Amino acid sequence: MPLSTEHNPAPSDSSEEQMEFKPVVKYAAIGLAVAALLGVEYATYRFGFSSGYVEGVNSGEVSASVNVMAVDNLRHFMQVSTADDAALLETVRNRESSLAWINDASVRKEAEWTLAQTLVTRGLTIEAHDMLQQLLPTVEECDEVWLRRALLVARALADEKHYKEAEVYYAYVTSVYKRDKKQAELVSLLSERVALLPAYVTNTTALQKELTAYAKQAAPLGQKGKELYATILAWKGRLFREVGTPEALQKANKCFELALREVDTERVPELAGASVCVAALLIEKGEQERAAMLLRDALSRLGDNPSGAPYMLQALRDLARIEQENNNIDAALALLYRAEGIALTHEPDNSAFWNCLYDQRAWLNLQKGNPEGALVDFENALNRSSDMPTSRAQPLEGAARSCMDMGLIDKAAAYLTECVEIRKTHFAADSESLGRVSFLLGQIHDMRGEVAEAAAMYGSAVELLPENGAASGIDRIAAMFAQAYALSQLKKWSESAVVWDALLHALPADSNRRREASDQLNLCKRQGAVLPEEVDAEEAPSE
Repeated sequence: MPLSTEHNPAPSDSSEEQMEFKPVVKYAAIGLAVAALLGVEYATYRFGFSSGYVEGVNSGEVSASVNVMAVDNLRHFMQVSTADDAALLETVRNRESSLAWINDASVRKEAEWTLAQTLVTRGLTIEAHDMLQQLLPTVEECDEVWLRRALLVARALADEKHYKEAEVYYAYVTSVYKRDKKQAELVSLLSERVALLPAYVTNTTALQKELTAYAKQAAPLGQKGKELYATILAWKGRLFREVGTPEALQKANKCFELALREVDTERVPELAGASVCVAALLIEKGEQERAAMLLRDALSRLGDNPSGAPYMLQALRDLARIEQENNNIDAALALLYRAEGIALTHEPDNSAFWNCLYDQRAWLNLQKGNPEGALVDFENALNRSSDMPTSRAQPLEGAARSCMDMGLIDKAAAYLTECVEIRKTHFAADSESLGRVSFLLGQIHDMRGEVAEAAAMYGSAVELLPENGAASGIDRIAAMFAQAYALSQLKKWSESAVVWDALLHALPADSNRRREASDQLNLCKRQGAVLPEEVDAEEAPSE
């Protein structure tokens, strides 16, 4: 029986139509599937983020990480202040990158100021100046904080002698004070700027110009401004006085008088100083009585004010000069001892004042007949002038005179020899003074028995001393007598006779000294002396 096979009939068309999805249904299903997938992923992300955020916040790990970064940046910035100069300057040059971690503009500016302040404290003021010029706000925007900072930088630059750069900040602060109409602060700042002028304005004409400009600024600023104005006028007067020409002295006097009219000298010690300067001018004009009144008034006003010490010292010395001229030696000495007491706390050891004070007091002691006290003061003056040859001439002469009075001949010779050399080198035009010390040195040689040297020095004195007048009691006639006697002692009869003959023509006919000269001339002739005119007469041909 044949095997039969199983037959599976193919599905009908109606079955296929029942299994196929319509396009809209298919795409909707795909969209739902994608949405479901995204929903699952978003839910997973949100769950992870929320739980991770909560976990990070609660654990402190995030804040710790942020704090570590902030502290690292801050620590690095703070370490700049302890870095060496090269590292600090490198940070400043690269501050754009060094401070890039600071996003806030105001915080960034404060950080840059900290860098600039560090430069200032290191003495790198010029480098700070270049940086600060970019940092300073405009005058209109400047507040109290930046005003104080600008003033700090100005003073730091001035301390470092960078006066031109300092003026930039002083001018800035001045503009702010003017804007805010702060008169008292403005006067104080102008005073500070005026005090700095001599440090960088060395030309007198330029300094006068600067002072005039500051005086104009100060004058309208109330009472304090007037006081500063008057102080500046007094300063201008002193500058004119230093010029020394008649025209400059007139200008100085006008400045002083205007300053004294402007405000009460009791309020401004510098104006009492102006009185002292006016008195000095009066002394030069020979108006000693009026000068003395001004000086005593100034001394009573200056009191113990340290700023008035220089004027007190000048006033005391000038008043001592007036007392000396009136032959009140003790009163003059008392004034100078008072000046010494004030100067001990106000004048440095190397001040030229000491040389002048001791020299002036020494001559008074010598005039009083106290050579021992005079020598102490003269030697003090010399010790204070070892590096200034021109200031040694006068005390050297005085020390020699003191030694001569005390019989210290060799010491006197040493002083006078140095004095003659200094006068020849530095004061050759002052022939009268050189003649005076030459005569004194001739006397020293005479005392030591050095007659030839004495005759030579007397001869120099005769050539240098004026025919009319006297140099501190030593006149040309005295030098001629000394020379003539020395030549006679050397038995140089003809040379001695020439001097005696000259004296006969120079002295009054009825004077005892003329008779002395006549006797000495006859003595020389008896010793064989022949005058030049007698030789000429003998040699003249007879008619």
